[in-house]
Amino acid sequence: MKKIFSWIFLSLLTLSLLLLGMFNSGAGAADKVQTGGTLTYLDMTPTLDPMTWDIEDWNWKHGYDTGFYMEYLLMGDLQKGPRGTKKFLFHANAWIPPDIMTGELLEKWEVKKNPVQIVLHLRKGVYWQDKPGIMNARELVADDVVYAITRTKNSRKALPHYMDFVGKMETPDKYTVVINMTEWCADWSLRIGYGYFNAIQAPEQEKAPGGPKKWENACGTGPYMITDYKEGHSQTYTKNPNYWGWETIGGKNCKLPLTDKVVMMIIKDEATQIASLRTGKIDLMMLINWKHVEGLKKSNPPLQWSRFLGTGNFTMAMRMDRKPFNDIRVRRAMNLAINKKEIINSFYGGNAELHTYPFPPTFKDVYTPLEKLPPSVRELYTYNPEKAKKLLAEAGYPNGFTFKAQISNAGQTGLDLAAMVASYLAKIGVTLVLEPMDYPSYLSRMTRKNHSEGYFFANDHGNPFSGIRKNFFTGEPWNPHMMSDPYVDKTLEDTLKNLNLTDNQALEAMKKLTVYIMEQVPCLILPTAYSYSAWWPWVKNSFGELRVGAHRSAPIISRIWIDQELKKKMGY
Repeated sequence: MKKIFSWIFLSLLTLSLLLLGMFNSGAGAADKVQTGGTLTYLDMTPTLDPMTWDIEDWNWKHGYDTGFYMEYLLMGDLQKGPRGTKKFLFHANAWIPPDIMTGELLEKWEVKKNPVQIVLHLRKGVYWQDKPGIMNARELVADDVVYAITRTKNSRKALPHYMDFVGKMETPDKYTVVINMTEWCADWSLRIGYGYFNAIQAPEQEKAPGGPKKWENACGTGPYMITDYKEGHSQTYTKNPNYWGWETIGGKNCKLPLTDKVVMMIIKDEATQIASLRTGKIDLMMLINWKHVEGLKKSNPPLQWSRFLGTGNFTMAMRMDRKPFNDIRVRRAMNLAINKKEIINSFYGGNAELHTYPFPPTFKDVYTPLEKLPPSVRELYTYNPEKAKKLLAEAGYPNGFTFKAQISNAGQTGLDLAAMVASYLAKIGVTLVLEPMDYPSYLSRMTRKNHSEGYFFANDHGNPFSGIRKNFFTGEPWNPHMMSDPYVDKTLEDTLKNLNLTDNQALEAMKKLTVYIMEQVPCLILPTAYSYSAWWPWVKNSFGELRVGAHRSAPIISRIWIDQELKKKMGY
């Protein structure tokens, strides 16, 4: 009886709220912003613990974990997204188009072409957090920016050539940094502004016992301060009372952040993640597999929803430097052996797109629709096992072959899809031996280049330039295809360094290059699924955005507020 009563109560409350128009995820005119409270949520990689707290380690996940307390020079302008002009969705992991960028630690910036310079003008009145035993609160100055960029550039873990364009840096005054470029770099804004390795880290952390690699020493200029980390459980961020940022909500100027505390949960098991959302133990879940959506909508009708195309292609890279995949006929055969449309219908229940490689349709400046691709590329999306067998025979493998492929065991969906791929390949005589690994070991195999002939991975799009560079440029750590193509290397280099190209011309060059790369068939292309975000009605000023830069949700989270009265009324 108690369960029936609770269900009736929730249903009536849901209907009442709908009639009152209170299910608007943003803060409408009738909503009075309530500061305080705690937001508990799951971000985009909720199964993984932090991998580093130090910018010097050049780790892709750095901004995900440190972005609450460390800030960047640039970020995406959220007012140009769903909460404002709706020009950009803010779903991409790292792509912020030039006309969507705004300053975070910068008031403004200038790009000069004679001489080739970037002039950075810092915000005034931005203060480092007071961290007893580490540093006293003080104003952020130009020397701090020079320190952070220099430390990143000089790291022994730095990606080759990534920051070579950064030459001598000057500080004409305490709020200005002049970067003299050794050569023009078209995607400088990603490489030093809003990208994976660009947090501005305090110099004082190096002198503390344990240094920047110890989370207890972490501090920054951001909206929150990290106050707790429990391995395998959670990261806790507490409000920075001296934060510089403000946001206009419903015509009112509000000091950020709006909540007193943010708890980012780490939950390894997908069923436990869903249960935590269903029972209200978490307020917001940024990544939900499509298969759970209908059930959640039935069991928890008040939940608010946002749908987005997956933020990275899940593919199987084929090592182009080893047999059997050094033969393009074999690589083509692998693709023809996979019934991609059947995967969309049976594995994803229709919730996936066929062609999103190497960039999704949301990257409109560099995306070529399937019907406009060359016939040789369009064929890769068709199912033709008989032709696959013929190609294998022509390549010298009439009886097929056996190969291994590493895969991360962090997500069950990837494991299940890889098993489905193995069953398709078996039909053309190819035996795929899967090697599931914990994420650090799996990642190490690729970056050290001792991975097997196959390697399942999510191809993080980055921006159009970095997506090409890191996945297909000769010698890059994130190039599991081991592609080494002089045309790819030269075209990318020439485009990046051509001072006379406009942004649109540079992107058009990348669009043509992506088609060429697809013609080389570096991977087994797989469909990309739609995913969902969901949050409870008491989570206000949430519009489904995911990232304002490279894996950074913190500026989005800092603008969310909790309607604590509504939460209490709903019994949570």
